[in-house]
Amino acid sequence: MSKISIVTVVYNGEKYLEKTILSIINQTYNNIEYIVIDGKSQDATLDILKKYQSYIDIMVSEKDRGLSDAMNKASKLATGDWILYLHADDTFTDNMSLQKLINKTIENPLANWITGYLRFQDSNGQVFKEDLFYEISWKRMMVRNVIRHQTTLVRLKPSVDIGFMNKYKYAMDYNYFLRLWVKYGNPLVINEHITDFRLDGNNLSSNFFGSLKDEMRVRTDFRIINNQIYMLPLDYFVYLLRYLKIVFIHNLKNKIILNKKLT
Repeated sequence: MSKISIVTVVYNGEKYLEKTILSIINQTYNNIEYIVIDGKSQDATLDILKKYQSYIDIMVSEKDRGLSDAMNKASKLATGDWILYLHADDTFTDNMSLQKLINKTIENPLANWITGYLRFQDSNGQVFKEDLFYEISWKRMMVRNVIRHQTTLVRLKPSVDIGFMNKYKYAMDYNYFLRLWVKYGNPLVINEHITDFRLDGNNLSSNFFGSLKDEMRVRTDFRIINNQIYMLPLDYFVYLLRYLKIVFIHNLKNKIILNKKLT
């Protein structure tokens, strides 16, 4: 029975941390090693972690150099066969999420990584959007990151081998998955919603412009390293289209909010 190392990275995450922990300990698949890396939180995070300390196998509370540093720290401490990162504003969609992923690994014992799909929650825990079961392919990956780290199970050794790069603030997972894909082959894909991601404006992914810019940095670096500079004009054109789309959506939302205030 394979062991899964689940990693939660948290800093001042008192608002949603308990929900994350409960979604992990309520999984039907119970061969879990739970690792929490806390960035020296100043709120009630440590009190919550103490409440559930009997469920936490490894806990570190110290200052780090950011999310990549914390995740790398966790992977080096992990002893599982597989690793999955579920941070303090994420929850599993249901109590069978890990079992669904493990079943896929049993059917495909040579696979190095398995990924599923995501749902999005607001600050009240209401699901307002969910991934369609779109094709996850290398072609799409070179347009944008189509892999969700919260829904992805990776064998521990490849994960440690690839690691996360501190130079990226937002798109470190995009860089990680590109390099993982090149070295360890295609992911298996399971057409299931594995994880709920809370998008409430307080997490890194809520900075759409910062995320998009960092993602372009990742793709530019990847093209240069792999002698594909000739593809950069197309990459920048796609980047521009995505940027304009974000600007349009934000302006539209602001206009709707303003109209509501006026009425």
